[in-house]
Amino acid sequence: MAEIMKLVRTYRMTTALDQRLSLAEELFRLIAPELRFYAFSAVPPDAGDDVSQEIFKAIATSLKRFAGDTLGEFWAWCYRIARNKISDHFRKQSADRLQPMPPEELWRLIDGSQQQSRLVPADRLDLEYAMQLLRRSRPDCYDLLWKHFVIGLAYAEIASEQNLNYDNVRIKLARCLDEAQSLIS
Repeated sequence: MAEIMKLVRTYRMTTALDQRLSLAEELFRLIAPELRFYAFSAVPPDAGDDVSQEIFKAIATSLKRFAGDTLGEFWAWCYRIARNKISDHFRKQSADRLQPMPPEELWRLIDGSQQQSRLVPADRLDLEYAMQLLRRSRPDCYDLLWKHFVIGLAYAEIASEQNLNYDNVRIKLARCLDEAQSLIS
């Protein structure tokens, strides 16, 4: 393990690119198994290789700026980078998962899921009318109301997705709901 710190110190002092690449390769040969194990234990197996590559890329690009002097500091620095890259992966995955569903697709799902009891025609007309009112309202209101009342996202989930705080989402939803209700009357 003292070899790791020797490689890190030598890397920081070396200016020649070919020597730095050689030192980085040797360093990654020593630290890769442990960091790969950490990444694969934190993410689904199909994402492990990609997340590991992102971790190694981040370590390689910032290795020159590592300022620690002990092996413990070096591993703490590596694991902090790994945690950040794992968090980035899950953040991206959740953002991809929360794409709004078009209303036509929702209707197909509703129709397909009603094997035993179909919507009563009057309820279906009411639902279609409400959806049309939402589409005519401000687009941000439509989006907020759709996410909260149709998809079922909580205030906190919407706040996280739109980089707002909880109270902003709660107030905006209340205003949008008032607007939708005024459209009905």
